[in-house]
Amino acid sequence: MATRHQARNRTRDDAPLGAYDAPRPMPDEALLAPTEAPYTSASARDEAMSASGLNVIAGIWLIISPFVLAYGGSDAYWNPIVFGAIIAVVALARLGGAYRATWLAWLNMAIGVWLFISGFWLASTPRASWNEWILGVIVFALGAWSAAAGEDARATELR
Repeated sequence: MATRHQARNRTRDDAPLGAYDAPRPMPDEALLAPTEAPYTSASARDEAMSASGLNVIAGIWLIISPFVLAYGGSDAYWNPIVFGAIIAVVALARLGGAYRATWLAWLNMAIGVWLFISGFWLASTPRASWNEWILGVIVFALGAWSAAAGEDARATELR
């Protein structure tokens, strides 16, 4: 251990005992390396695309369900076909690159609510009612997921 007198008389060229010889990091370098992966707009876009892809499948099922489940009555027959086509087209628009247009997801959510409500008076059989209730909930939930992911993508891009 060096005495006070020796420590005062040392110059920079002398190698002090216990000196820090490694290059010192810049103060901001510690802030540049994130500790966990950030939520990027790419992952939000992937979530919106996943929800929209599942909504396309739900729309296709709604289009073919009157034939598969043998609906009776014209209202019960055309309601899922028309709204299934709208759901599929809107979801395909989101898949095609309009993932930031959250109003499309909100439109799908509104159609999901309509399908659920219409199952009470437009469906002519219990199978038709259950199909529209279940698909209404599914379309609403997928629309909400897609809208949330679209909002996250927009918020991430604004940062």
